[in-house]
Amino acid sequence: MNNNIKILITGANGYIGNCLYHYLIKKNYQIIGLDKQVNLNKKIYKCNLLNIKKIDKILSKEKPNIIIHFAAQSLADKTINKKKYYDNNVKTTKNLLMLMKKHNIKKLIFSSTAAIYKQNSFPVKENAIIKPLSNYAKTKLICEKNIKKNKIINSIILRFFNVCAALDKPSIGLLKNRITNLIPTVVYKALFNKKIYIYGNDYNTPDGTCIRDYIHIKDICTSIEKSIIFLNKKNKSEIFNIGNKVGISNQSVVNNVKKIIKKKINLKYVKKRKHDIPKSICNSDKARKQLLWYAKNSNLNNIIYDEINWIKKIDKMGLRRTFKNYI
Repeated sequence: MNNNIKILITGANGYIGNCLYHYLIKKNYQIIGLDKQVNLNKKIYKCNLLNIKKIDKILSKEKPNIIIHFAAQSLADKTINKKKYYDNNVKTTKNLLMLMKKHNIKKLIFSSTAAIYKQNSFPVKENAIIKPLSNYAKTKLICEKNIKKNKIINSIILRFFNVCAALDKPSIGLLKNRITNLIPTVVYKALFNKKIYIYGNDYNTPDGTCIRDYIHIKDICTSIEKSIIFLNKKNKSEIFNIGNKVGISNQSVVNNVKKIIKKKINLKYVKKRKHDIPKSICNSDKARKQLLWYAKNSNLNNIIYDEINWIKKIDKMGLRRTFKNYI
């Protein structure tokens, strides 16, 4: 029975963590949330993972069976220094691993990223060449290595591709006001008649714009639920890519949004960014075979419609979004 499994989610006020928190509660799991940000949910502890004593007390009190680790410095921003990424990603994960050993917690699901892979024209498998470029990806890779060194813990490392959209029952999505993700940016700006900037239109792709693999947050949540089931059945650790297996160009995103909202879009192409690669597509065959999971909600139009509904909801709540530079 799910209600016999107690799960602690770190970063429970973040985009994925918040969606997963409510998704798993609906599935009758016992959920404890932990986040360093102030929150209105009384069931989420306010705690920074750098605070070992406080985490120790929480684990002593709650005694979770599984920890799902989302807490991280994730915003790709040159103004954030390397130390902040290291402290918020690597140090916090080390603290968690140390305390898991102390409290005999032997199951961990870790949120990693497809950004650790080297540029590749083909759908990327889990054994593809690793070459992270950003500080975010580099610290995620260090965390992966530290987790794999720990032979006491059975872990599932999930390398997510581009997560987007929102849940509908309950209605939950990306709440932060500073946006860097393409699809929520394009949808929001299109709805509110703001200029949309696309980085580069001279890549070696059919329409000249970058190609990415977009995965609906609903499919992220189901992949984690499948990972929980896997950990409870099998005494081993694994790494899985979680993506849609479909490459969608930046221009295609804009075209589909324009078609759905039936409005003129103010679009401008700007200089490409240094570390952007032309194409990144997921091969998630391993997850389908071992987790019995596939991305059934990640059709581009489904993603756009759910993003539109979510943006309309947060607009009614009075939430406005800001975009740094060309984002």
